[in-house]
Amino acid sequence: MIVVKRGKEPNSLLKFRKQHLDADYETDMPTDVLKDIREQMWEEQKCLCAYCMRKIDDPRVMRIEHCRPRHPQGEKEHDRKATLDFKWMLGVCYGNSLEKGVKPEDKTCDAHRGNTELTINPFDELSIRKIKYSADGSICSDDPEINKDVTETLNLNCQALSLPQTRRSVLQKEQERILKKCKGKSQDAVIHELERTYSSLVQERNLTPYCGIIISWLEKKLKIS
Repeated sequence: MIVVKRGKEPNSLLKFRKQHLDADYETDMPTDVLKDIREQMWEEQKCLCAYCMRKIDDPRVMRIEHCRPRHPQGEKEHDRKATLDFKWMLGVCYGNSLEKGVKPEDKTCDAHRGNTELTINPFDELSIRKIKYSADGSICSDDPEINKDVTETLNLNCQALSLPQTRRSVLQKEQERILKKCKGKSQDAVIHELERTYSSLVQERNLTPYCGIIISWLEKKLKIS
């Protein structure tokens, strides 16, 4: 997962909320407003799914997810205003849900989550840092609730999509790149390259698919807590 930096809401959404005080996201959202939301989230998230971090090729196929479920615990009644609050919206992939006959255990992200509430906060850096990665690329956490979020609710170790294997491969390629670039150089040069890479990903937000595992590895190497 990545830390999501949500910017100012699209003007079209702000205008819609002010003009329609009793509007409901589920039934009243205009197509053009949804389009603006998807495009902004796609740009802010660097074309990545906020949960699994796979690349989403086009904003038109980005799913608008509500970090706070619209129907908590399956409740029919919900806070309409909260569903139109941009700060709780995420851009996610379709989680392998578009193929016919896909088993529930082969879905991921929002498609697997349903209306289950999450403990992890995608907008909070400290919360995201509680996520860890095993040697095989599996995602986990020492926090029981967050571990349940990522392994069960969001199913981010989905074998049908080879998520652990893909993350492991991404990390290995980055490690090989750094090793090759720093071959024969001093330890200080290695540290400098690690710091440069970390800054590029975290501060400059040059995010790449599945880079969460790279960020986690860099934080261990640089002893960032």
